[in-house]
Amino acid sequence: MLRKLNVMALSAVLTMAALPAHALSLDGLVGEATKEASNLLTGVSKEAADNPLTSQIAEGLKVNDEQAAGGAGALLAMAYQELGTDQASELTKMVPGLDSLTGAIPGDLGSMLNNMESVNKVFTALGLDPAMVQEYAPMILKFLGNEGASESLLSDLSSLWGQAA
Repeated sequence: MLRKLNVMALSAVLTMAALPAHALSLDGLVGEATKEASNLLTGVSKEAADNPLTSQIAEGLKVNDEQAAGGAGALLAMAYQELGTDQASELTKMVPGLDSLTGAIPGDLGSMLNNMESVNKVFTALGLDPAMVQEYAPMILKFLGNEGASESLLSDLSSLWGQAA
């Protein structure tokens, strides 16, 4: 209850602070302020929340920013550890703010991401069904494809994540 009151109070303050700078619509301002307040309370960095991949996943799968960033971060961190040097470098270039996404992985789980079982544990810690990996992976692959990722990288990621090529 106290948390809800804190979110509402912070939302009101952020809304009032944003009014002069963004005179778009009250609904938009309240929604953005609520999102910012929620992210502050859950510890999601602004960079992770504003990441275009986080936004696409959050909107497409109807999950919150923490779940979107943490889930994507888990898949990408596991892939980064498993890919060769050239592909890991390409992956880093394709995903803006990759560090902010991997920073959204709960607790010390980020250091243990070397297989899909460890990724599933992160999804569980985020309050997500591990089966949702099969929904995240295609969205990340599509994002990377739109960013110009090589066919080789996309193929290897598909294999790592158990996606049909």
